[in-house]
Amino acid sequence: MNRDVTSTQAPPARRRVTLAEAIGLGNGPRAEKTALLVRAFETQHEVLEAYYGSWIAVAVALVEDHGRERLELACAPDVHLEQGVEELLFKAYSLYRQVDLTFESGRDRALCLQMVYGVISGLFKELDRAAATGHADAARTEYLQLACERAEAYFRRAAQRRAQLRYLGGVIGGLGIIAAVGFLLSLGLSQLPDIQDQSRMYLASLIAGGMGALLSVLFGMTSGNLRLHTLFANAESGPTPLVAAGALRPLLGALSGTVVYVLLQSGLLPLDVQDGAAGTHFYIAVAIVAGFSERWARGVLAGTEERINGAKPPRT
Repeated sequence: MNRDVTSTQAPPARRRVTLAEAIGLGNGPRAEKTALLVRAFETQHEVLEAYYGSWIAVAVALVEDHGRERLELACAPDVHLEQGVEELLFKAYSLYRQVDLTFESGRDRALCLQMVYGVISGLFKELDRAAATGHADAARTEYLQLACERAEAYFRRAAQRRAQLRYLGGVIGGLGIIAAVGFLLSLGLSQLPDIQDQSRMYLASLIAGGMGALLSVLFGMTSGNLRLHTLFANAESGPTPLVAAGALRPLLGALSGTVVYVLLQSGLLPLDVQDGAAGTHFYIAVAIVAGFSERWARGVLAGTEERINGAKPPRT
């Protein structure tokens, strides 16, 4: 006995009709020719946004590949581009390559690629409109030039933020290393009978100088005055040199704090420091200031050098 069997398979998915197609746009001579290939491309790729030229052979698509957004760009060799348009297209694509190499994922990468896609798709739309109407106006792309500059400015700010976070990580790691080395150093200094009572102050000045350096970096980040070199901020340099540079900052602060403490103890700096808790707090405060301000520490060392040179007897 035959029985009717109802199929449970889902009907094939239909291609989504865009708003431009709904109002009759995108029906140029190339639209019908490339319709099947466009559908095949969208089937094989997870397309977030795309623009396909219907009058000239240009296309740009923002696709998602393993959780990362990337751009697909195509422009046929026979498409005539004016010099200003070609320079803008090259500038936008170069910015995309920098973004792709600098940010692996995240919100900054997504926003930068959205902005770059808007510039390129807007440029292709203007070219497509000019080909359809037969009237090309270079002034109509000026707003795209401004949009590309805004995208580049956002990329520089985002790259600075990422570089500053890595730099801060290096500073914190360097400070931890200095604390461990300073503790071991204080143990060694405690074995010397002449400075046994001052070994703790050596450790305190070392740590205080490193803390001053960390405080300087935090102040710079919160105030917006910390600007890392472009070599560290973009894709030209990996995270290792940036973290290493950050680790050197508390080392410089720790050495500055210790050197200033030694100069005070030696009497080369003519300051009358009180004994007891007030003197200890004074030494720690001076070490923090020396680590915080490299310029101040250099000034102290330069003044000490001039004082030593002035104390030397003249040559006969």
